[in-house]
Amino acid sequence: MTDKSQIEQLFLSGSRDENLGVYSELFSAKSGVEGQAGGVVTALLLSGLKKSVFDAAIVVCRKRDRYLAEVVVAENAEAVWAARGALFLKVNVLYKLKELVVAGKKRIALVCLPCQVQAARKLQQALRRSNPDVEITLIGLFCFEAFTPEKLKTEVQKLTGEDIDRAEKVHIRKGQLVIQIKGKTYTCKVAALNNAVLEACRRCDDFTAALADVSVGSVGSPTGYSTVIVRSEVGQRMLQGLRFEKAETEKTELIKLCQLKRARKNFQK
Repeated sequence: MTDKSQIEQLFLSGSRDENLGVYSELFSAKSGVEGQAGGVVTALLLSGLKKSVFDAAIVVCRKRDRYLAEVVVAENAEAVWAARGALFLKVNVLYKLKELVVAGKKRIALVCLPCQVQAARKLQQALRRSNPDVEITLIGLFCFEAFTPEKLKTEVQKLTGEDIDRAEKVHIRKGQLVIQIKGKTYTCKVAALNNAVLEACRRCDDFTAALADVSVGSVGSPTGYSTVIVRSEVGQRMLQGLRFEKAETEKTELIKLCQLKRARKNFQK
């Protein structure tokens, strides 16, 4: 049995799809919370804290003066609100998870990229032996690739003539990096940012964070909505009582990107 199969059996529940992994529900949603692509991740964090599914959430937010990311521990609604927005940058979140466990935290949520979900599950397996009362909830974000901050800044400057450090909002939609600065919108093709992609991302085949409790991303959903993949009983608990405006999910679009990610990894080999 592979490590992935063991993790699926230990932590996940539902049917297994060749492309999307184990899941029990898949839908497009918009929450009543203002945030990235319908505010679903923010709504899940607020719900989890309120229901005591977890006592602290490890999130990544943007630094004030530059387009850089930092790790923050959110233990209340105010801190969750402050961490809204996508960054498409990878930072080390696992060290903070270990710090919280050592500090005595028992119920911890982690919002992270697919590769980090995989590492967090392995840590969770080890903790089941040494700290069996520690509960970790994983919210995984769809990710085709993450960028190196300085290289991204350089490439965006070349392609748009603008400084990404000045951006008020950055998101990816339909293969375009969309940057908003003082009411104006600037775009460039994500494919044109290849020089800024982290090398490890070229060897990863997990687009939808297949080992998370809940996976969230914009691909497969209309503008303003998120695609939500529920993968475990823990994920179901976070969703209980939450009201979403739902829309039709374009599952084919989601599967195509999963297959493309896998193909790229095979090509790298």
